[in-house]
Amino acid sequence: MNLALAGDAQGLEAGDFRQINRSGFGDGLNSYAHSMAWFEGRLYVGTTRGVLQVHKVNVPVPNMKPWPSDSKPDVYDYDRRAEIWRYDPTALDGLGEWTRVYQSPWVPGRNQRQVPRYIGFRGMTVFKGADDRKPCLYVSTWSPSMAPEPPDILRSEDGDRFESAQRPPFGEEVRSFRTLQQFGGRVHTTPTSTSVVVGGVRRGQDSVGSDSTIYCTDNIAGGKWTAANQEGFGERANVTVFEMCEFNGRLYAGTVNPRGFQLWRTETADAPPYTWKRVLTRGAYRGPHNEAIASLYVFKGALYVGTGVANGGFHRQFRIGPAAAEIIRVHADDSWELLMGLPRDTPDGMKTPLSGYSAGFDNIFNGYIWRMCEHAGWLYVGSFSWANALPYVPMQIWPEDVLQLIRRWGLDRLNREMGGFDLWRTQDGIRWENVTRSGFENCYNWGIRNFASTPHGLFIGTANPYGPQVAIQREGKWRYVHNPRGGCEVFLGHRPGEE
Repeated sequence: MNLALAGDAQGLEAGDFRQINRSGFGDGLNSYAHSMAWFEGRLYVGTTRGVLQVHKVNVPVPNMKPWPSDSKPDVYDYDRRAEIWRYDPTALDGLGEWTRVYQSPWVPGRNQRQVPRYIGFRGMTVFKGADDRKPCLYVSTWSPSMAPEPPDILRSEDGDRFESAQRPPFGEEVRSFRTLQQFGGRVHTTPTSTSVVVGGVRRGQDSVGSDSTIYCTDNIAGGKWTAANQEGFGERANVTVFEMCEFNGRLYAGTVNPRGFQLWRTETADAPPYTWKRVLTRGAYRGPHNEAIASLYVFKGALYVGTGVANGGFHRQFRIGPAAAEIIRVHADDSWELLMGLPRDTPDGMKTPLSGYSAGFDNIFNGYIWRMCEHAGWLYVGSFSWANALPYVPMQIWPEDVLQLIRRWGLDRLNREMGGFDLWRTQDGIRWENVTRSGFENCYNWGIRNFASTPHGLFIGTANPYGPQVAIQREGKWRYVHNPRGGCEVFLGHRPGEE
């Protein structure tokens, strides 16, 4: 939701942003500012912890040597209890103040150890359900593989006290759900990660759920959830419903599909299950390199679609990528335009990027368009970039033309100038202006995970898993050192004229 007070003809520049949190709220294990919401005049941020540490034990393990962050053989040796932080921009005479308002409890695990009940908070929304006295803050959760129960939803009336609400009726193997999307007086959510057993060991699998069903309810506190669609919209290749958005009085849903994403919308939605119509298929005819819809946002009467390949632009499980992301614009009559991406002939005619930018804004490392947000009349778009992983990946297996390009640029320059996320802005979807290509001069900020447009400015929460320690090569030897810029960061963009 855009809460800015007025349009801004100029838009925010890099110098208009100030950093209001660094190093994961003082703890580098706070890898992602994974969820964000504006609630009763304050900003709430939910973290996910130890992302690189857990990636090392997931399947398949990325081929990275050395591993970018110091990691223990047993990920449960880390304190991965997820946290919720609150920022009051008016405190301390306007300097602002952070307070941790919630930390996951320990619970007895399947491995006979104490484990976190939650390792991440992936979604937030403010919603007044049938049993709520007032709008409440609701938070979707992520439970580790060894937690005794699947994730549920946290509910808070005041932002200080949080209690568990009933989860949707999915199976024990589901470990997280992502979006909390409001539509038609109901909240909708979907499973987005699964616990699997590989070689007798239970491990997590992110971005692919065991149940590609949208569940909805008008009363989260009451806990009565109903399926809103046929699983996978009747197609097994739709392995996950990854993102949702309301546009033109309809609910739109984007999938993860190894043949190319699909975009669906409701035709009737008086009561679940809804009737649905497919709008786009086969990744808007790009195929597997548009495997997923990573973001959806309504701007100036059209639906903007940000694409990507799961797991950072290279989905090892399905052997898709690496590939850079695109931006597509969909209209209410189901027609669509390619704003940024690769030109191609489609059943809907020849599509060329109206902005003139190729995939990834001419940057192969931008694996997805992760988040979008309108603020003061501008659409801001944030990417995920894997350029910061280049020092750790086996480049000798890459094609020679790619290697020549990297040698010409140089790894140090690539890391310095392109290692972090991209942030772009536009007023019409065609003319784009770059705000930063370097993660606000922090190569470890590999993605913009959240925006929040507020009367105080535009908040940005980053994904930064390179903490607490990072592998650095010195005098030809690799060693792990403390990383003062590791862990999620939060920035506030503000221009004169805003409150």
